[in-house]
Amino acid sequence: MAFQKVVTLDDLWRGEMKGFVVEGRHLLLVNYDGTVHAYADVCPHQRSPLGAGTLSGNVLTCATHHWQFDVSSGRGINPEGACLEAFAVRIDNGDILVDVDQLPT
Repeated sequence: MAFQKVVTLDDLWRGEMKGFVVEGRHLLLVNYDGTVHAYADVCPHQRSPLGAGTLSGNVLTCATHHWQFDVSSGRGINPEGACLEAFAVRIDNGDILVDVDQLPT
């Protein structure tokens, strides 16, 4: 695993999501209830950027076709069979580190 710093906890507040490009790959970080989750910044439906969507509580809604996901697990809410591609996250001295070897190209 090759963890790389993406941003600090001070830059990603509770209840906030932000898209980043790490080594040319699109990544979405979500700070839900004090836990940071990392997902590919693409909706599994038509590859739209999830960062353009909305976050309400634990529900992430894609802006394109309104598919919804539980950000605490990455599982689909509507439709239930859809899932987000998740990546390992580690917090080290206030830095958010993501395993960049897992990220899609």
